[in-house]
Amino acid sequence: MKLSDAVAQLRNARAAHKAWVARAEALIAGMNVDKEHIPMLPTDCIFGKWYYGSGQMLRNLPAYAAMEKPHDELHRTYMQIFKLLFDEPDVSAFGRLFGGKAKAKKEQLKQAEALFSRLQNISEEVCDVLETLEKQLIAAAHKANKSTINKTLG
Repeated sequence: MKLSDAVAQLRNARAAHKAWVARAEALIAGMNVDKEHIPMLPTDCIFGKWYYGSGQMLRNLPAYAAMEKPHDELHRTYMQIFKLLFDEPDVSAFGRLFGGKAKAKKEQLKQAEALFSRLQNISEEVCDVLETLEKQLIAAAHKANKSTINKTLG
């Protein structure tokens, strides 16, 4: 595979990751988002399909291994957000009579927003690692080309 193709795949994976985070944010904001477009499992999102699929070609680069933990954490955090947004609050019958359900739902949304802040921080970490991975990929390709040239000249 050519370096330009590998870099393009890596950049597409980064763009897919950012789009996933934006859809999660839209969901929290109450916008109508198809929940199926925000996969919960790390292996089901577009980025995860790349990472566990064709991205494996980069597994020898140090940043590649550093990607798995934050990516998994990102999905675990999203799963918590999803449960807060879509699970019904546990309110007693007495509490329901006096608007306890609405208050509990409001509290769940507040918790989801706080978790989204955490999700954004993890996303930044994922993007930083992707940037490092791209640099490592380019450096490895240049080193391989230089080695080939030196062998040819030597």
